Amino acid sequence: MEVLRIPRILNQELVLLIALSLVAVGAFIFTRRLAARERQLETKIAAVWFQRGEDYLRAGQTDKAIQAFRKATSDIGDNQKYVLALASALAAEKHSAEAQQLLLRLRESDPEDPEINIHLARLAASQNDTQQAVHYYQSALYGRWPSDQVNERRKLRFELVHFLLDHQQRELATSELLILQAQTPDSAAAHVELAKLFVEAGDALRALAEYSEAARLENTNGEALTGAGNAAFQLGEYGKAEQFLRAALKLDPDSPRTRQLLTLTQLVQGEDPLAPHLSALDRQKRLLSDLERSANRVDDCLSQSTSAEASAELQALKAEALTAVPKLSSKSHSPDSDAVRSGIGLMFRMQQAASAACGVPTMEDQALLLIGRQHSGDRP
Repeated sequence: MEVLRIPRILNQELVLLIALSLVAVGAFIFTRRLAARERQLETKIAAVWFQRGEDYLRAGQTDKAIQAFRKATSDIGDNQKYVLALASALAAEKHSAEAQQLLLRLRESDPEDPEINIHLARLAASQNDTQQAVHYYQSALYGRWPSDQVNERRKLRFELVHFLLDHQQRELATSELLILQAQTPDSAAAHVELAKLFVEAGDALRALAEYSEAARLENTNGEALTGAGNAAFQLGEYGKAEQFLRAALKLDPDSPRTRQLLTLTQLVQGEDPLAPHLSALDRQKRLLSDLERSANRVDDCLSQSTSAEASAELQALKAEALTAVPKLSSKSHSPDSDAVRSGIGLMFRMQQAASAACGVPTMEDQALLLIGRQHSGDRP
């Protein structure tokens, strides 16, 4: 009899085990469904708080927006969109430390996310932390971008360039501009935009190339022509400058700045003793004329109230000119290139001394200063 009872007991225990398992499975499914419903409810509540935060921001109520975003993130703490919104609002209210903590926590899970790095870069930029801002900008630029966001990535690089230029980081800005240059769309507007930044970075040569390309693509683009003329003028390429400025003036005859720069460009070319294709006699005439004008400016300056030191320097330069001019005036032997350069150097020193002692020169004297600066230190 005992042997017969054992299978019955085993069968009863098996049935009980199955029943308990079914109850456990049911309870598990019920709990999961309950948790899912609770999660859905939390998601809906968080979305409502997030929307309220957005509304508060539009109304300029940043404090209330922060409270709303806090509630949204407390319900769903892993929603990147909500956390970034909270961090932005905190940063706007100068709660930089808390904003940074939130962003760094997000970044730990995805260091290559461009959006997170952009927020960190802008936060560092708002605190004038150049090193950290550049680090996060570059992390964003070299992060994981969707293929359809090429323009957004390019705009971000422009943002970095502007930040670098604002903080006098010209070399780094130029490096970023060279990357942008390789990606520039083939339009006049794009080349002009890039040229302006090269000018700001102090790179007149690349600015000229970009302005010239813009003018080639659109020969009625006054901004491109004027920019090219200015860049060529800065580089001392006065022939190119004149061509571009003439074209710009045809488009806008009432531009006083363009007309003034064109006049100065023409004066430089017309008064330069070392301009190409001049005969020896013409070089001599130009040099003597330039020296005479510079000596007259020194005389005018001496007649004004100047310091004893400035007066002594001007007197010494005048005496040097009185000695040099007769040697350069020989009718039988025109001065050679070394003598012409020496004369230009004297002219330059007279103009510099007079400008330092007596202020802004006339346009004619500005032209002589530019000629002297162009040839100072040159070798034949």
